Amino acid sequence: MHGSALLRRPLGRRLPSALGASPGAIGRAARRGWASIRIGLEADRDRLVLWLAPLVGTGIVLYFALRSEPSLRAGLIPVLVLLPLLGLARRNRIAHALVAALLAVSVGFLAAQLSTLHRSPLPVLPRKAALLTGRVGAVDLMPDGRRRVTLNAVTMALAAPPAGGVSAALEQTDRSFRVRLRPDDEVVLHVGDHVRLRALLRPPPAPDFPGGRDGQRDAFFGGQAGSGRALSDAILLAPASEHGVRPWLRRTREAVAARILQILPGPRGAVAATMLTGLGASIPQSDRDAFAASGLAHLLAVAGLHLGVVMMFGLAIVRFGLASWEWAALRLPCRQIAAVCALVLGAGYMLLTGLHLPGLRSLAMASVAALGLLIGRRAVSMRGLGFAALLILLASPATLLDVGFQMSFAAVLALLAGYEAVRPLSRRLHGPHWRGKLALYAFQLVFTSLLAGSASLPYAAFHFGRVQFYFVLANLLAVPITAFWVLPQGMLALLAMPFGLDWPFLRAMGGGIDLILLLAHGVAALPAASLPVPLAPVWGLLAVSFGLIWLCLWRRRWRFLAVLPIVFGCASPWMRAEPDLLVSSDAGLIAVREPGALLLEAGGRGDPMALSDWQKALARPAPPVPLPDSGTPAADVTCNPVACLLQRSGRTALLMQPSHDKPGDDDETTEESGLEPGDCDDVSVFVSPSPSRGACPGIPRIDRFTVWREGPQAVWLAPGGVRIWSARKDRGRRPWVPLGPGRPGPALPMAKAE
Repeated sequence: MHGSALLRRPLGRRLPSALGASPGAIGRAARRGWASIRIGLEADRDRLVLWLAPLVGTGIVLYFALRSEPSLRAGLIPVLVLLPLLGLARRNRIAHALVAALLAVSVGFLAAQLSTLHRSPLPVLPRKAALLTGRVGAVDLMPDGRRRVTLNAVTMALAAPPAGGVSAALEQTDRSFRVRLRPDDEVVLHVGDHVRLRALLRPPPAPDFPGGRDGQRDAFFGGQAGSGRALSDAILLAPASEHGVRPWLRRTREAVAARILQILPGPRGAVAATMLTGLGASIPQSDRDAFAASGLAHLLAVAGLHLGVVMMFGLAIVRFGLASWEWAALRLPCRQIAAVCALVLGAGYMLLTGLHLPGLRSLAMASVAALGLLIGRRAVSMRGLGFAALLILLASPATLLDVGFQMSFAAVLALLAGYEAVRPLSRRLHGPHWRGKLALYAFQLVFTSLLAGSASLPYAAFHFGRVQFYFVLANLLAVPITAFWVLPQGMLALLAMPFGLDWPFLRAMGGGIDLILLLAHGVAALPAASLPVPLAPVWGLLAVSFGLIWLCLWRRRWRFLAVLPIVFGCASPWMRAEPDLLVSSDAGLIAVREPGALLLEAGGRGDPMALSDWQKALARPAPPVPLPDSGTPAADVTCNPVACLLQRSGRTALLMQPSHDKPGDDDETTEESGLEPGDCDDVSVFVSPSPSRGACPGIPRIDRFTVWREGPQAVWLAPGGVRIWSARKDRGRRPWVPLGPGRPGPALPMAKAE
C-alpha cells in the first residue's frame, strides 16, 4: 500500500528529497559547515596569531614574484588603508581576522620593498684588470691552501696609475669583493688592514637557465659586488687601526681557527673550525658532498643543535655549581640564574661563529626560551618560533629566499608540532627506571631525526637537486656523538685556549669528528644514498610550504587536509615539462635533453658551472654525451659536418656546428655559413653558437647575439608550436638585474699577468 503510494507520487517531488538537492537542504548544509568552521576556529583561536609570520612571508613572496619593480605607493597605500579598517572591524571577529591577514601580507610586501630601496646598486665592473684599494674584512683559508680575502669599502682605479702615484680615475663602492690571492703571495694580512692589489674581477653569477639560482639577487641583498683573483701580490698600505667589537671578533675567530688547524690539520680540523668559529671555507669538497649525501649537512651549519648543546652545557655547569653551594641553593633563584648564564654563553658562541642566519634564528628562539624560564612559562613554543620568524622576516625580508632559513624553520616547526602531538606517548615512556629513560631517549632521537629530516627534505631537493634516504640512520649515530662528545670537548678547548691548555680537548674533539667523517662517507657510499630530483617549480615548493604550515599550526582534524598540497608539491618536479634545448649565456654550450643524459655541443668554450647546474636541474648526473658524428643518428638527433637536426613532437630544431659558424662573419648569406637553399625548410627554430645574421630568415633564432642580449635560453618543442623562454624574461626588470649589454664596464689597461 505504502509502496504503491510512493510510486504514484510525481517524480519531480521525489528527486529533491532523495538526492538532498533542495535549496533548503543545501542552505542548511552550508550553515552547518560554516558553524563547524567557526567552532573550529574558536577552538584554535590561540593559534591564529601564529599565522602572522606566514602571512608576512606571503607578502614577501608576492614582491619577489613580480617582473617589474613596483612604485612605493603600491606598498604604502594598502597598509595605510588597512590600518584604520583594522580598528573599525574589531567588533566582527571574522572581518577583523580577514583585515588583519591582508594587513600582514601588505606589511610583508612593503618590508621587502623598503629593504630593496635601502640597498646600493650593483656596480658595473671593469672588463679588464683593476687596481683595488680597500680594507680587509675577512681572511679565509681555502681547501687548496690558497687564501681568500674579503675587501670592504673598495676603491677601483679606472686607469693605469702614473709613476709614483695613484690614478685619479676612481670608482668607489660600499659593497665587498672576495678575491683569491696568488699562491705565492706571502704577505700576512689581518682583519682591518688597508691593502692594495691588482685583480681580475667578475660580477656575481646570473642564472644559468631560466628559473635557475640567481646569484646576482643574492649578492644584491648580501652586500657583495663580485669576486675575482689577484694578479699581483697584496701591498699592505696600513695595518689594522679599527678597535671596534666587530674587527676584534673577526680577528678572534681567525686566530681560533688557525689554532685549531695547527693542532688538527686536515679535514677534521676544518670541521672543528667550522663548528667552533663558523669558518668553513677550508672543508674539502669531497667531505662536503659526503655530509650532504648522508643527510648530515646540518652539522656543518652552526644552528639550533650547536646552540642547544652549548646552552645546555652552560646551564648544567652553572646550575650544578649553584646547587653544590648550600647558601646559594637556599637563597638564590638557581634556575633563573642558570638560564641567564646559558643565554649569555650561547650569545657569545653565536658571536664567535659569525651570527649567520641559522644562528640568528636559533638565538632568537633561545632568547624566548630563556625568557620563558625566567617567568615560569614553557621554554620552547610555537609562539616563540613565530615571534622569531616575524622578527627575521621584517628585519631582512630577503632571508625568506635563503635555503638555510627555509630548512631550519621547517625542521623546528615540524619538531614543535610533532612533539606536541606525541606528548601523551612521551609521558607514558617516561619512568623512574633507567629502562624507561633509555626508551624515551631512543624514541626522541629517532623521532627528532625523522621529523626534522622529512620536513627539510623538499627544500633540500628544490635547492640542491638531490634527496637523501638514509638521513635517519646517519643522524642516529652522528647527533649523539656531536652533542655528547664533539661540542662539549670543543667548549672545553675554547675555555682552555687562552692558557695554552687546549690541545688535549682538541685532540679528543678530533677523534669524535673522525668518527663522524667515517660515518658520513660510509652512509654516502650506500646504494641509492642520494638520488637526483628534477628542479621543482616554485609553485610546488609553495604548495609544500603551505601544507606544512597548515599541518603544524592547527590542532583540529582539518589539519590533515594538508596532505593534498604536500603530495601535490612533492610530485611537482615530474609535473612540469622539461625543456628540449638549453643554450648557455655565451652560446658556448648547447644541450639536448634525452631520457637518460644530455647531448652536448660544447664549442670548445663551455662553462662547467652552467653544465653542472643543467645536470642538477634536469636530474641527469651522468656525464654528457657529445652530439653524434656525421651520419650516426642518436635517438632523434641526426648530424652532418655542418649542422644537427633535432626532430621531436613534430617540430625540427636546426643546431649549427661551431666549426661552420664563423664569428664575426659579416656576410649575411646562408651559403657562406654552410647552409644551402632549402636547408631551412620545415625548421621550427634555428640555434647557433656564433652570430648568424641572415641564416634561416623568418625562423625563431638563438645565437651569440641573442644570449648576449637576453641571457640563457630554454626551448620547448611541442605539437602546438615552439616556446622559447630566456632568463631575462624570467627575471624581469628588477634592481638586481643588470640593464643589459648597453651598460659596458669601464675599459682598463691590460694587466701584466694578462
